[in-house]
Amino acid sequence: MQWIKAITFDFWGTLVDVDTSGEVAMAHLLDNVGLIGINPRELYLRWDAATVRRYRSDKWRPYVEWTAFGIRDVLEPLGIELNEAQALREAETFVSKMTTSAKPHAEVPHVIAALRSRWPLMPITNMDDRFFQLNPFTAEFDLYLTAEQAGAFKPSAIIFGKAIERLNVDAENILHVSLSQFADLEGAMPLGIKVAWINRGREKRGQFTPQPLFEFADLNELASVLSL
Repeated sequence: MQWIKAITFDFWGTLVDVDTSGEVAMAHLLDNVGLIGINPRELYLRWDAATVRRYRSDKWRPYVEWTAFGIRDVLEPLGIELNEAQALREAETFVSKMTTSAKPHAEVPHVIAALRSRWPLMPITNMDDRFFQLNPFTAEFDLYLTAEQAGAFKPSAIIFGKAIERLNVDAENILHVSLSQFADLEGAMPLGIKVAWINRGREKRGQFTPQPLFEFADLNELASVLSL
């Protein structure tokens, strides 16, 4: 793999288990608004989809603001109406809990340690700076790029172009590692960045999603291909 000069990563989901911490954050939110008998994992996934639809529909604004819109989108059908200020307060707490407590997937720490000894590593995230920095695992990286810094969310070419500029490495010499089809495969590959898809959920690739260079079940398989 002599062509690799730098490796970038999606952070949430690919490296850390944000679904589990998101479920805990959603359970707290449900308790705050007095809803009982609702499956927090199911509502978390609905919130995630609603928030992605929201931020993909307009220009960049802080992630916590889109989170607030997503919270209102999933709570209103359940009979809970929050005004803008209330939704923002709940969003602040929700995102703080979700990001702070997300733990690395089991294989991730030792693989990242091995990769760090050979290549520059940089997460690229749609999260705001201050929330990204709440997660302890971010300390493993000297470089990172957020949507806030780029003024655009993945899959925008703007944020991936900013990553290329920051690394000062040609696109074809960057390997991007991610589980997200829409945000990362569809965002990075049109710029010439090669992608390793970490398909933890054994998903079927979308009809119009480009084929990545690699597809792995986890980072252990990536490490094996890179002879770590």
